[in-house]
Amino acid sequence: MTTAIVLVFLLVYLGMILGGLPFLQLDRTGVALLGAIALIGIGALSPEQAARSVHLPTIVLLFAFMVISAQLRLGGFYPWVTLRVAELPVSPAALLAALVGVAGALSAVFSNDIVCLSVAPVLADACRRRRLDPVPYLLGLACAANVGSAATLIGNPQNMRCSRPGSPPRSWTTSPRAA
Repeated sequence: MTTAIVLVFLLVYLGMILGGLPFLQLDRTGVALLGAIALIGIGALSPEQAARSVHLPTIVLLFAFMVISAQLRLGGFYPWVTLRVAELPVSPAALLAALVGVAGALSAVFSNDIVCLSVAPVLADACRRRRLDPVPYLLGLACAANVGSAATLIGNPQNMRCSRPGSPPRSWTTSPRAA
């Protein structure tokens, strides 16, 4: 059984690294679901154990988050904000500072992945129109999105799972105390 579990684990990780399993026409989500089904199928988990391992509040929050982010993207919000920042009549250094501030704020409130994917193409085009090298601005976007997403519970999906509303933040360097 342990060999089968390790094999499923390795196949799922390979699918995550590759972005899917081409011979099965599955994307990352499909690979993860297939891995979960395989673990139930080989008896490594019961259906009840699998159901208990899903944190429903996180799933509901992520779903709502995706709906809102998709509507903002489809409505043109991210390109609109990006163009407003890119058209500011400021120096390149001030433009970078404005971009970092806006991207960090957006990533603290919305998903950092969506912010980067939606802003990057518009930003690169705007930099070219201003005759600026887009690389420093794209790096600034990525860094600001990471910092901004770490600032709040909803900025990064992993923060949602690691945090518990109402509980104080716990430092990773704090050792557990004996009762």
